[in-house]
Amino acid sequence: MKRYIPILFGCLAAIGGCTEEITQKPNIIFLFTDDQRDNTFGIMGHPWVKTPNFDDLVNSGVRFSNTYIAEPVCSPSRVSLLTGMHERIHGVGFTSSYKLTEDQWEQTYPALLRKNGYHTGFIGKFGVEYYTFRGNASEKFDYWWGHDGWTKFFPHEEDSPSTTPYHKATNEIITPIMGEALEDFLDKRSMDKPFCLSVSFNVPHGSQTRSMYPGNAEAEDMMIPANENPKLIGHLFYDKLYRDIDIEIPAETATDPYLHIPKKVLDQSQGRATRTYTYDYHPVSVKEHHIRYYQQISGLDKIVGDLVASLEKRGLTSKTIIIFGSDHGLLMGEYGMGGKALLYDITSKIPCFVFDPGLKASLRGCTVDKLVSSLDITATILDYAGIEVPSEMEGMSLRPLMKGEDIIWREELFLESLYTGRDNPFCEGIRTGEWKYIRMYDGVGRYVESDLDFSGRKPDFEQLFNLEDDPEELINLIEEYEGSTLLEELRNKTAGHSEELNLTREEYKQAHAVESR
Repeated sequence: MKRYIPILFGCLAAIGGCTEEITQKPNIIFLFTDDQRDNTFGIMGHPWVKTPNFDDLVNSGVRFSNTYIAEPVCSPSRVSLLTGMHERIHGVGFTSSYKLTEDQWEQTYPALLRKNGYHTGFIGKFGVEYYTFRGNASEKFDYWWGHDGWTKFFPHEEDSPSTTPYHKATNEIITPIMGEALEDFLDKRSMDKPFCLSVSFNVPHGSQTRSMYPGNAEAEDMMIPANENPKLIGHLFYDKLYRDIDIEIPAETATDPYLHIPKKVLDQSQGRATRTYTYDYHPVSVKEHHIRYYQQISGLDKIVGDLVASLEKRGLTSKTIIIFGSDHGLLMGEYGMGGKALLYDITSKIPCFVFDPGLKASLRGCTVDKLVSSLDITATILDYAGIEVPSEMEGMSLRPLMKGEDIIWREELFLESLYTGRDNPFCEGIRTGEWKYIRMYDGVGRYVESDLDFSGRKPDFEQLFNLEDDPEELINLIEEYEGSTLLEELRNKTAGHSEELNLTREEYKQAHAVESR
């Protein structure tokens, strides 16, 4: 097997002595992956994945180890990152009744940066076209190499016009194709403006892992080793990498999922187990899923290493902020399930770090364990660009935490998932220091505001986890703590946040041109 050599060390070491903040408006690159759960880099404690370039970036930046996505399903999470607010407020989701309007777009971070002198670019999966802008999203950025919907691992094999930009590339595989787009952007960027580039990688989403070597039916997609595909023989990442490791799949794989969430609350046969995540319900295919999943993360690591080397070659490293996040995590056999859209840490926590070349050397490589929301990423981008964060946005800039400043920060974080497809329930809850409380209600497709008013309504199911004693969230303590002051407090806090967001939504509708789909 060829050696996988990190290329970042020299690049980052060159700025290792820098102790002054960037004085001019910096360039900003926001790297965003699809379905990547927390702790999936070597430096984050994963036992065998190889990610030397990401590891170097994290070691030269600041990691936020308790980062939760605002909406743990792909498109709503993207709208929330763009707008800096929960789905409950902006109203746009797979199963909501609303679309994103031009008026709302004007208050997104790309639009605000563009209006304030930034050259803006977008590469990859846009993920907002389900709600609006289908066919004209390219007009929202100065540079566009994006696509609607999902691609496949070999996008050249598709005839869909949504992937037309990728047909410009010489490589056949999705991630190196996006590497070509990164180089194209850097070649064509405005030389007299700072830039903000949003990069929405397709990997390691199931559409990518399944299409490495698809079977004749969805259930077969992960039953055959992907490297039986002749196109992958001899490839550095997608042939033999991780295939000689005794990978330990989750102990609950292919066990009864209803031990964790009752069938009356979430019926797995309505899509999770029978149409979309079939491979996570069988021991053979779930192991293959793990192999392909981490192969794709290592393949991505190579492209990010190339990006940082290109920035260094162009003299941009000391002027460029790199922020990393994901749209949500993913169940891969845990709790006997596959998929996302739930509030377990595996689905709602994401890897997050910020590389700031102006950060003092003594602060690099630090890990911050404060409760962070993906909405804070939006505020951080605007803060770096010198733009005041609009009052409607809910997040807080991460920069004070990065600098080690003694500031007041949140002690609790409200969580929600309003996706009701595949029989998913409405979920909302709260994360405090060591506790997580979740309540679920029967979902409504194409919901409206009144469907999210849970006041006086008994939950259909509740969960309570002590994350210190039970970090894997396997022991639901709800019955044990019934009647306790702790549980009552968590219920009240959750209800308070929920009702506050509902009121904020009403105010938001008065201020913006909200439209139904």
